[in-house]
Amino acid sequence: MKKWKAIVSVIIVFLLGAAAGGLVTQKVYQQRMGNFFRNEPKMMREFIVMRLGRELHLDPAQMEQLRTIVRETHAQIRDVRRQFRPQIEEILEHSQERIRAILRPDQRETYERIIAERRNRRMGRENNQ
Repeated sequence: MKKWKAIVSVIIVFLLGAAAGGLVTQKVYQQRMGNFFRNEPKMMREFIVMRLGRELHLDPAQMEQLRTIVRETHAQIRDVRRQFRPQIEEILEHSQERIRAILRPDQRETYERIIAERRNRRMGRENNQ
């Protein structure tokens, strides 16, 4: 009987360790991918450079030229986005007003919180670029 309890205990500890490891791995993955796509334009640029460098077998001089091209392209895209930002904001504000009109007061509170969170994330992204 004692042997059976020891075996079950070991199996339970093993399963709990595996579950904990899986959860930690998932959280780390979600965080890294979230940072990669939302908050780290430099990481995104370096990913592009490294992938193209590996697939095209670029030499160090070509890698530096590629980094410059990718950095300049990112800056140009950022400038275009800033140019059209006022128009986009106007469209979004109009859409938000229409949504507010169909919500109950309790839903409006939640909606305002969602809008504020998105605005804060967007401002963070713009500051990182």
